[in-house]
Amino acid sequence: TFAAIGYRAQRIHNQSAEQDLRNLTRLMGGTRQFECKDGRWFMYHAGNKHASDFANQTGVSSLLSQGSTASLEELSRGLEALFKTRTAAEWEAFCEQVETEGAICRTSAEWLENEQALGSKIVVDSTDPVLGAFRGPGINVRMSETPGEVRRPRVLPDADRASILADAAKATAPSTAAAPEAIRTALDGVKVIDLCIVLAGPTCGRTLAEFGADVVRIDSPHRAAVAFHVDINRGKRSLLLDLKKPAGLDVFWRLLEDADVVVQNFRKGVAERLGIGYEAVRARKQDIVYASLNTYGRVGPWADRPGHEQIAQAATGMQERYGGNGRPTLAPFAVNDYGTGFMGAYGVALALLHRRNTGKGQHVDTSLAYTATMLQSLYLQDYAGKRWDEPRGLDLTGTGPLYRAYQASDGWFFLAARPGDLKGELSELASKSEAELEAAFAGGTVVDWVARLQAAGAGAHAVVQDFRALIEDPWAVARGLSITREHDGLGPVTHIAPSPKLSRTPAVPGRPT
Repeated sequence: TFAAIGYRAQRIHNQSAEQDLRNLTRLMGGTRQFECKDGRWFMYHAGNKHASDFANQTGVSSLLSQGSTASLEELSRGLEALFKTRTAAEWEAFCEQVETEGAICRTSAEWLENEQALGSKIVVDSTDPVLGAFRGPGINVRMSETPGEVRRPRVLPDADRASILADAAKATAPSTAAAPEAIRTALDGVKVIDLCIVLAGPTCGRTLAEFGADVVRIDSPHRAAVAFHVDINRGKRSLLLDLKKPAGLDVFWRLLEDADVVVQNFRKGVAERLGIGYEAVRARKQDIVYASLNTYGRVGPWADRPGHEQIAQAATGMQERYGGNGRPTLAPFAVNDYGTGFMGAYGVALALLHRRNTGKGQHVDTSLAYTATMLQSLYLQDYAGKRWDEPRGLDLTGTGPLYRAYQASDGWFFLAARPGDLKGELSELASKSEAELEAAFAGGTVVDWVARLQAAGAGAHAVVQDFRALIEDPWAVARGLSITREHDGLGPVTHIAPSPKLSRTPAVPGRPT
């Protein structure tokens, strides 16, 4: 959870809270949902280089060129009127034509039927032993040499008892061979070339660095700034390099000579046009592990489409679910960006394990849409008799009297219990209605109710609603989830640190950016 909060909890101490907020909520030229001619909602993201093509061909370029506060309001009204001139499907086709970012805010049920979901096999069909014909999430990380697969549907509990016990009976004592030389970090000696921008790809590189890899981050000297630099480039070495020029490519090829991993998150085909796609890199370095991350993956009819977090949330049903029955709503954390970065690092680790055993490298790829599907696994299921009635919407407090948030006299807390969990004086709460529990909990403080409920055997915790309070909480600091360090040019910065804990090869946050 801390990892997914990411840059939202970052605090640059020499900036005010208001400056932090402005940095996070900077207007991006109309990036939001718009209602269309057919009443459907459409997510438009003006953050890529082809946004000007969209503006020119739709006639709003004159509005985009104005910079005053009034013109931003005018731009918003103009875009609202513009999007009502076509259906959501027409806008999606238009955005694909001009190579800018946009997606219909689909439902989860629509994503399960979508051509890209099925074509990329992030949604697959199987047969369930109870439900029959079943459709649900497929494999997130794709590997060219050792692909994963849904090996079989689930089986009934205890169905494999006989074969498992037979295997256990044949098991032999572990080998007593000499232990290998101790290493300080899990990825000690691994060198990574990180060519990524924004969040997902750089998070993959940062994660590899946290577990001990030597990560060389390459940025273009022509970018005005490196987005999210403090958050995603910790622990890396930095190099500005123009890969469009022969001199820049020459440096890249020399770096590749002793590299183990290349990570890139260009749109499909861009790395190939630069001359550094997987096949070109493999021709020079046969055992390279090459990771590609993008919005929709490398296969399927939408593989060439651009996108960011907002687009993945819209296309896969996340925005529609989070918004509930009203306007689709962007979830507050970049869960697909960060999640895809972690899944990319996971795939790289698997590929390095395979290379250690075989000497062979391979191509690893994952995408924001794959991660968005995986994160909705609990709900993205279809079968005969399926009812799409899962909890949804911004007003949702929980799923029942003993599993929801309640308001005490001075704040909110979450209660998680089953009827048999509550003991002693609070056992009677298990039989009360939600209205009765609301009235009872309103009469005490959060601290009091949390303590009493925990003592009675229930799960209960204060609801933390402020990022600043969360990242400065003594619990988070003591567990190394939040750290404060000096960063070049910024002074003290508090930010999220690595979450997983390994006992022998602990992850480290790496040097500040």
